[in-house]
Amino acid sequence: MEEKATESKGESPEEITGKTSKKRSGASRFFLGLLKVCCFLVLYLVVGAAAVGGGVGWHYLDANNDYDLSKVEELAAGAEVVDAHGRHIGRIGATDRKLIKREDIPPVFIDALLAAEDQRFFFHPGFDPAGTMRAAIANYRAESIQEGGSTLTQQLARDVYGLEGRHIERKLNEIALAFWIEREYSKDEILVHYLNRIYFGSGFYGVGAAAKGYFDKALSDLTVDESAMLCGLIRSPSRFSPFVSQKLATANRNQTLQRMVSIGRLSREEMDLLIAQPTAVANNRDQRIFRGQASFLLKRMEKETRELIGDRSLEGLTIHSSVDLEFQQAAAFEIDRHLKNLHREKPDVDGIEELEGAAVVVHNKTGRLLLTVGSRDFHGSEYDRSREMKRPSGSAFIPFVYAAAFESGSYDPSSILTDAPFDNREMGLGGMSGVLGEWSTENPENRWEGPITAARALQLSKNSPTARLGLEIGLKRVSDLIAKAGIQTPVRELSGSLLGASEMSLSELVRAYTIFPNRGVPAPRIGLIESISFGEETVFSSGWKVETERAISEETAALISSLIGNEQSGTTPAFTDGWHFGFNEEYTWGVWVGKDTFETIYPLAFGGETAGPIVDALLESASLERGQAGEQVTASNPAPVASEPEMKRKASVQPATTALIGADPYGTLGLK
Repeated sequence: MEEKATESKGESPEEITGKTSKKRSGASRFFLGLLKVCCFLVLYLVVGAAAVGGGVGWHYLDANNDYDLSKVEELAAGAEVVDAHGRHIGRIGATDRKLIKREDIPPVFIDALLAAEDQRFFFHPGFDPAGTMRAAIANYRAESIQEGGSTLTQQLARDVYGLEGRHIERKLNEIALAFWIEREYSKDEILVHYLNRIYFGSGFYGVGAAAKGYFDKALSDLTVDESAMLCGLIRSPSRFSPFVSQKLATANRNQTLQRMVSIGRLSREEMDLLIAQPTAVANNRDQRIFRGQASFLLKRMEKETRELIGDRSLEGLTIHSSVDLEFQQAAAFEIDRHLKNLHREKPDVDGIEELEGAAVVVHNKTGRLLLTVGSRDFHGSEYDRSREMKRPSGSAFIPFVYAAAFESGSYDPSSILTDAPFDNREMGLGGMSGVLGEWSTENPENRWEGPITAARALQLSKNSPTARLGLEIGLKRVSDLIAKAGIQTPVRELSGSLLGASEMSLSELVRAYTIFPNRGVPAPRIGLIESISFGEETVFSSGWKVETERAISEETAALISSLIGNEQSGTTPAFTDGWHFGFNEEYTWGVWVGKDTFETIYPLAFGGETAGPIVDALLESASLERGQAGEQVTASNPAPVASEPEMKRKASVQPATTALIGADPYGTLGLK
């Protein structure tokens, strides 16, 4: 068929081949021309982008040429912070660093640092487009942030000049400043300034402090795996610190070791050996806790100082704190010790090792803090549970309901309430349905007592009569009272708030409890700072007069103080939070125990058992005495409850008060 077709057209095979070749040649010329056009377009785009980029780059280079580059060498002295006895706590606006020199940096550390942060450090002019592209590709492939795009010099510029945010303008300023820094300083000088400045987590600023803190070594003595672990945490020091998560710290160490192999600074055999073994850290827990409390106080006081003096420079200031550093450290130790004991006593309880604690002790008249502990181990968790955390107060809230009721004039300690099954749908505690349970401060038995005096109901922290009383007087009356007492967090507009379902902070609750020893007036705004001075100048003094509004009458304050024996435990319905509060004439204190996850501590975990022993230990370590009405009371041994016949006597307020509480703590009730 092919032959016939060819013959019919009168064309030889050679002629057909020639025509085909011509067609192919024409197609090739067409595609070659199209390719040339595309290449020229790309070239024009690149040239245009370079021109625009060059113009933008020159603009930022020129705009940032006026920065004072000598700041790279400056490490601010900041403000000195001392405790109530003049003991040095540390500095804020600066940090206590162990400064290093170039000769202190071992080659293995430089290899690890370049592998983790900036592989082309010794070759780029301050910024590294190739490195940025490589990091972007690696992060895209890993579907997570595995490599940063900023060079060491860019990171130094960001730290020195306080460049913040993630917008393009900040990045361009950072690149421009990095360029000028490279013009001014050698690579070795940049390396030293960088390592003396950056944060390595757990309160360690600068690599010298980090080497000592994590490994109890000088920088020059670090091994390859130790160097890799330190360099691996730079990207997120608060998360990757081995004191916070050994697992994450090890994962980042291994990643750094792998990069060292990829850049030829470590053999694969060496890497395998190092990855197979753990990196030991200096983990003396007691030392960590003690050192951590100083770091916590400095962090907290820097925030408070800024609230008091605004943007004024911290240089040269002396900050006198009301806190007792040794008491603070002892308190953190006691919290940790008690929580470890709970772990040992209940090893089968899921998550018992995750328990956290916080404590606050405040001076009633001034509002100055004697101590404030935000976590059992600050180096393990920097979250301040004494101030920032807000949790349901549970039965610790009950005294304020009775205070509001007594203030209303319609109720007194002898008023008869009803202790009987109560439909929980009216209270909605924790979303539970059915009958309102009688789990309360130290009452594991579900026993209904029927008619019961307000005094006895308060002493036993009874839910059912308290709920009925609260509904009678109304949530608004209670909310108004605690707002005057110093609780600034709005109370939830739910009936369950009458039984402590609304969240508030430990510091707020401690301040609110001061209305009882303070004869109805809350402590001024609580804080850590006694005074701030600059040479002979007083910048701030807590002694400056601060007016506080009366929350309740002296009579009501005396009644509540006597009925609760100057102490009150608190437990939430699902046993997620344990509280304990107490006071004497001079101080008020509070402790919280629970899990950050809002999970049950363990079944029937009452506040007197979870938080009470910590209070006992704190009072003993600080030689603090309980108030007159509660001197014979301990956290684990609540005040004795008055007899039922005596409680049920009907009388006017003053005779009832005499019968129920005996002595008048303040001498203000006019009793005979």
